Amino acid sequence: MTYRVIVADDHPVVLKGISLTLARDGLAVVVAEASSPEALLAILDRVACDALITDFSMPGSDHDGLAMLASVRERHPRLPVMVITTIANPALYREILSMGVLGLIGKSGDAREIPEALREILAEHVYLGASVLAMLGVEQGAPIDRSGTLADLSPRELEILRLFATGHSVTDIARATGRGLSTISQQKSNAMRKLRLASDSEVFEYIERLRL
Repeated sequence: MTYRVIVADDHPVVLKGISLTLARDGLAVVVAEASSPEALLAILDRVACDALITDFSMPGSDHDGLAMLASVRERHPRLPVMVITTIANPALYREILSMGVLGLIGKSGDAREIPEALREILAEHVYLGASVLAMLGVEQGAPIDRSGTLADLSPRELEILRLFATGHSVTDIARATGRGLSTISQQKSNAMRKLRLASDSEVFEYIERLRL
């Protein structure tokens, strides 16, 4: 059986590469392509498919990332979804998987992962690419710990990460919020621990990519 796949990415070379990979394997045919979240949602509403392969971030739109995945899940709750991304951030990976995404692959990985991942998500199994597995510290097929997402943060912890990611120092945040320096520092540390983020650069990427 040849499966019908819709592919979304803002880079034409990536779209072409995925199409060639699937055609060469003979597993699937690309029935439609999209280069923005808006175009993707419109196509999904009118083109029948068996699975979606999409980028996470498509610049130029305010509806990419988690917002896009949430819209796909709301409109097409049974559709198997695979995300292929340049992101290398464990907390962002967990956010993506929390949206019901079954396949998650790094763009720097082996292209042969795509057909293998497609077979797995069509069977309703989770498939993680080698780079994702290494970042999360798990093995293929092992249960995935779904904790470590936005849902685990308190409103104050999220507020502090937002302020920090927009260029405010811990001292600035303490002054602006009227809280003690040690309190702000502890809340920032708690938020990073809950999200399992090891560096400030990971915090910046996490907040920016989620458009928080």
